[in-house]
Amino acid sequence: MARSMANTKNSRNKFKNTHKHAYQMKRNPKKKPRNLKKQSSITTNQEVKSLEGSRVISLKTLRQYSQDISMRHSSSCDGSVILDQEKRAGIASVLKGDCTSCGKTVTLQTSEKVKGPKGYYRWETNLAAVWGQMATGAGHSQLEEAMSVMGVPVMSKASFITTERDIGMCWRQALLASMDEAGQEELRIAVEKRNYHEGVPAITVIVDGGWSKRSHKHSYNAKSGVAIIIGKETGKLLHLGVRNKYCHACATGVSQSNHKCFLIGLHPHQIWKLILS
Repeated sequence: MARSMANTKNSRNKFKNTHKHAYQMKRNPKKKPRNLKKQSSITTNQEVKSLEGSRVISLKTLRQYSQDISMRHSSSCDGSVILDQEKRAGIASVLKGDCTSCGKTVTLQTSEKVKGPKGYYRWETNLAAVWGQMATGAGHSQLEEAMSVMGVPVMSKASFITTERDIGMCWRQALLASMDEAGQEELRIAVEKRNYHEGVPAITVIVDGGWSKRSHKHSYNAKSGVAIIIGKETGKLLHLGVRNKYCHACATGVSQSNHKCFLIGLHPHQIWKLILS
């Protein structure tokens, strides 16, 4: 009887403590239990003292590092350098080590830096990694999963998106330059062949456009479409147009001043008329 009463009392106290904790969490929803650990992630410019895993190293920077060690340090000092410090910047990183004899700090950059479209420099390895993901239709999660198997740290998702936008700007600039060059080539051929219309050099083009209509047992029209113009003589792209009837940012209430909107209220079959007008 005494044991039964003790068990009942313990159950009652446990019930009170549980509901008391739930009540505190309801009053303070931002307050987290003490036993929950915060998830940590690798961010740019993070100092790491213990080196683990693998790294992607440019052979050019490794060759330069070997020359600096042999010519500038080893020629005047008998000590050895141990790389035991790291400053990460996505996939790229800067390894540091101190000489055991003279104490001189030696650094090794695993990647070179290249100038981006906005004028500032980015690590070439990070650009190449994001470029590869964009070319294959993958994203940050796929890159992180693939690199984690090899023990290679990657950049944060925010850094990945920023790099993705910069690469998109480079692609756009290259596309516009290519189309302009193709147009000049078509013009030159038209002048050489004396193809004129009312005194203006005339070229023959091939126009095509489309939008997705694939569906399952019902009619469907995509809210975005694309149309292209190709020069007949060169077979090169002269113009590329994309039109959309739907913008997710606008649909969710984001003001047009806070995002780049591609919304144009046209049906996809009207795209080619807009391009030729």
